[in-house]
Amino acid sequence: MNGIYLVVIGALTSFNFWNENKVIEPKGMYGGDGKNAPSLQLKENHTFIYTDLTKTSKPIRAEGTWSIEDNELVLESTSKVRLNKRYTFIREGKCIKTRKNFAFYTLCNCSDLRNRSDTHRVQK
Repeated sequence: MNGIYLVVIGALTSFNFWNENKVIEPKGMYGGDGKNAPSLQLKENHTFIYTDLTKTSKPIRAEGTWSIEDNELVLESTSKVRLNKRYTFIREGKCIKTRKNFAFYTLCNCSDLRNRSDTHRVQK
């Protein structure tokens, strides 16, 4: 009888572990508009466009392909611009983060908010 309980507990634990490490299929726009904050657009055909115009003396525009490896987003740029390659999913896949030396970047997918912008208007 104790053996049955162990099997049931083991099955529930393994299911919960699998669910937490589930690979997310990202899509849409992460970050800002590209002018005031970096933006990363992930397309369904596994291509991306990265734009960062926050530093006008050194604008960054890159394109390439993306994939998921070990629950991380991996960008392979076809542009000559140096770009962070690996991004970690946070906040249930709604944001991605990366680090370059002492600079930390977090880009969030705000497409739900952009699509509902008319619902947040103040009525007089």
